Amino acid sequence: MLNLMSLFPKDSHNREPLSQSVQQLLRQQTFSANQPSPIVQDFEAMIDFLQQHKVEVSANQHVIAPKYLAEINSCLSHPITIDFQRPSQKSYPYIHGLYLLLRGSAIAQVQLDKKKNILCIESQVLNSWQGLSAVEKYFNLLATWIYYASEDIMEDTRRDFPEWFFVFNTWDRLLKEDLDFTEGTKNNEWLSRLKLHNLALLDLFGFVELEDTDPLLGKGWRIIKVKALPFGKAIMELLSKTNWKKGLIGESDNEFLKLLAEEANQNLNLDIVMQQSTSTEILQEEFQALDLFPEWENNLQLPEPEAQDGIFIFKVSLQIYIQKSRDKFSTETIWRKITIPSDLTLYDFSSAILEAFDFDNDHLHQFTYKDRQGFQKSIYHPYAQHGEDDGFTDQVLLRDWQINIGDRITYIFDFGDWWKFNVVLESIEEPDPKLKKPKVIEQKGKSPAQYPNDDY
Repeated sequence: MLNLMSLFPKDSHNREPLSQSVQQLLRQQTFSANQPSPIVQDFEAMIDFLQQHKVEVSANQHVIAPKYLAEINSCLSHPITIDFQRPSQKSYPYIHGLYLLLRGSAIAQVQLDKKKNILCIESQVLNSWQGLSAVEKYFNLLATWIYYASEDIMEDTRRDFPEWFFVFNTWDRLLKEDLDFTEGTKNNEWLSRLKLHNLALLDLFGFVELEDTDPLLGKGWRIIKVKALPFGKAIMELLSKTNWKKGLIGESDNEFLKLLAEEANQNLNLDIVMQQSTSTEILQEEFQALDLFPEWENNLQLPEPEAQDGIFIFKVSLQIYIQKSRDKFSTETIWRKITIPSDLTLYDFSSAILEAFDFDNDHLHQFTYKDRQGFQKSIYHPYAQHGEDDGFTDQVLLRDWQINIGDRITYIFDFGDWWKFNVVLESIEEPDPKLKKPKVIEQKGKSPAQYPNDDY
């Protein structure tokens, strides 16, 4: 068996040294809200905007509603011009990149307010942010970009590869030459692989200098030229001489672990040992092992999860198909409203759902939800083989389940027939000593047959 951490040697003496010019540039670099780049300035402009407005986001992807985008764009250091009649968040790459940083850092979280999803600033995380120095803010944002700021925040999937992996691997092209986008389409593949919001972040972090111009009719942000800057070259060289990829372990799936092993020409029979440090702390340790940025002392702190005691009220819905004729079907949504004490487990909640819909509890199940950074998590039946990542339903109490009122959760029962229930936490009421077990308090629609094709 091979310890996974052996892919990343700890001894700084075994590392290739940084060039003297890079060391000098990085040690002389000063940091402020807009030095070496405006990333901190624009990040805080986004925070200010969210504090001043109740910014609505979409129900599923949680992207910012179009009505706010033009005003946010005008607040940034690099407002862009587009020619879309119906722009979306992705139409503004700087806004989109900053949004991913806000969500990935957990400073901004989606909360339900009068049946509307609002992108709110989390006060405890903001207080931690405000206690950081300029250099600490810059590198905490850089770590957030590397490890967390992925578009998977907006999708109902688990991450295949960290998005930064593509940023890092496309950088070599910029080292060879400045890129000109006025000469046909020869550089469009590079831009498509990198994605526009990552190019915007490369600019905001001071890695590149870019030139844009007015858009073509009915088109979006128009890039003309991109050039790697000395500071960007220095940081990328620094990353290439460190073991920053250690911070990706635990945020990755087996495909990424396979990729790391292939890079190191190691056998895939791995004994995985998880590090105790956070990803940001790992990046900090790697940089400081090369005697750089000693003033980087503190990091953004996320509050410890708090237990939520009381009576949970869930609305559990199931869409069923009704055969009208031989070739025609209609759909109907049936639902049950279930009240359950917070000291019961998710396994108890699963059993309550099945009982409410007249199902036998004879198959495996899972609950899938989004964490506070927007990433998909799943909690599995205790007999499921792949439940160790996020936990098992008989081990997690409702009071410790980190979900918020209004959150949309998916409950899957029977991995063969794949019964998919939509679950919404509608409210958390005061504790009721008289309520000892789950109870259906409202319902609509007749339960379907669990095995409709059986003859018995």
